[in-house]
Amino acid sequence: MNIRLGKISDTEKISQTHKASIQILCKDNYSSEDIKNWTSILIPEIYENAIKEKVLIVAEENNVICGFGILDVKTAEICAVYIHPDHISKSIAKNILLKLESLALENNLDILNTCSTINALDFYKHQGYIETEKSFHQLPNNTKLECIKMYKKIKPV
Repeated sequence: MNIRLGKISDTEKISQTHKASIQILCKDNYSSEDIKNWTSILIPEIYENAIKEKVLIVAEENNVICGFGILDVKTAEICAVYIHPDHISKSIAKNILLKLESLALENNLDILNTCSTINALDFYKHQGYIETEKSFHQLPNNTKLECIKMYKKIKPV
C-alpha cells in the first residue's frame, strides 16, 4: 500500500472510489435520495480544486486507488476520509488519517476538526476524535446531510 499526494490524473478514479464508498458504506445511515444527491456532485473537477487548494492524498495498491483523504490546512479540518468498499478492514482509513494528522503537524496544527458521517462516527472515536455536536453538512446542491462535529488534539508520535 502506497500513500501519496493525489494528482490531477487521479481525479476520475478518486471520484469513482468516493461514489462507491458512499453508495455502499453509507446506505444504512442515509436515504437513497440523499445518497443520489450526494454522489451526483462528485465530478472529477471538485477533486482538482482539493488538489490545488488543500492536501489530498490517495492510498494506492497495484495502480488502484483504494481510498483518499483531504486536509484543509487553512481551517485545520479533515474534510474527507473515504475507502472503496472493496478495501475496508485493511487499516487503509486509519493509515490515511494518520498521514493527514502527520501532515497537519508539519503545518504547525495541533487541533483538527472534522464533520463525520454517521457511519464513520465509531471509526473517528476509535482514532481519538471527540464528538462535540450533531450538525448538518450542506452540499452545493442544497442537500443537507446529518453529520457529527468532532475534534482531536494531535501531537507528534
